[in-house]
Amino acid sequence: MNLQDLNIRRRKVSRTQGLSLNNAGKALALSLLLTQSILAAQTVAPVTNEATNKFHPGKVIWVDLITNDVSRAASFYRQVFGWEITSSPEGGFAEARYQGQPVAAIAAYEDGAPDNEARWLISISVPDVDKTSAMVLEHGGKVLEGPVDLPNRGRYVLVNDSSGAMLMFLQASGGDPLDGKPTPNNWLWAELWTDDPDSAANFYKAVVGYKSKTVSDTNGNDVMMLGRQGTARASVVKTPWEDVEPNWLPYLLVNDIGKTLKSVEKHGGSVVLYAANDSANADVAIVADPTGGVFALQQREDRK
Repeated sequence: MNLQDLNIRRRKVSRTQGLSLNNAGKALALSLLLTQSILAAQTVAPVTNEATNKFHPGKVIWVDLITNDVSRAASFYRQVFGWEITSSPEGGFAEARYQGQPVAAIAAYEDGAPDNEARWLISISVPDVDKTSAMVLEHGGKVLEGPVDLPNRGRYVLVNDSSGAMLMFLQASGGDPLDGKPTPNNWLWAELWTDDPDSAANFYKAVVGYKSKTVSDTNGNDVMMLGRQGTARASVVKTPWEDVEPNWLPYLLVNDIGKTLKSVEKHGGSVVLYAANDSANADVAIVADPTGGVFALQQREDRK
C-alpha cells in the first residue's frame, strides 16, 4: 500500500512550546484498569444506530471517557459541544449522542481515582479480538482485561501496547460506523504519542495490520501515518514533552476553534496548549475537560 496519496491532513501541533504539562501528564500517564463492573453491568448502545454489517479493521470506531465525576463531565460536553446525554439511574454511566448519532460513553471509575485523572480511551476495530489479544502479548504488549463480550457493543480487550499506551480493540456488534466526511462535534482523528514511534509502528503493523509512512508536518517534524487498504487511520509522533507517558490523543472536529476554546473555559475546562499566533497551528488546540480528560480540537478546514 502506498500512503503517498492519503488525504488525511496532519493535525498540526507545535512541538516547541515551553509549557509545563505536570497535571496533563498525570492525567495521560494514569494506569487505568477497566473492570467489567464499569461497563459490562450497563445496558450500552451499539456504536451505530443501525447495523452496517461492514467492518473497517484499523479504524478508531469508539471512545470512552473514564472519570471520577460522570455528571460534571456530561454537563461539560453537553454545553460545549451540544452532545445529547443519557445517564444511567445510578449516575455511574452515560451515553452521548450528537444529532442522534452515538459519539461516546462516559463511565465512572469503579473504586475512584484522584482528581484530574480522567482519560479518554480509544477503541480500534479488529476482525478477531481473541487473535488480536494473543498478538498483543506476542509483540510486547499487555492484556489488562478480557477478551470479554459487552452486550450490544461487541467483544473487546483492554490492553497496553508495547510502549505502555492504553487502548481497546473491539469487534463491534452489527459492524463499524461507515466511513464518511467528518462533521463538527464528532471525532476526527487519533494520534499516538510515544517515545519510540518506530517501535510503536512495528507493534501496530503486527497486531492491527497497519502500514506506515513518515511525512513532515508544516513545522518540519516527522509524523508517522498509519493506514490500511489505502486509508489513513491514525498517526504516531514522538512525545514532545517530558512527564507525558505514551498515550492515544483523540481529536474532535469543531467549527470555530476560538469560540470553542472560550466555551471550554467558560464551562470549567482548561486549555493545555494553543498556539494562537502561529498560523501553522492556529487551527489546533489541546484541552482538558473539568474532570481532567485531555483531548485535542481541530478546526474545520473550510473555516481557515
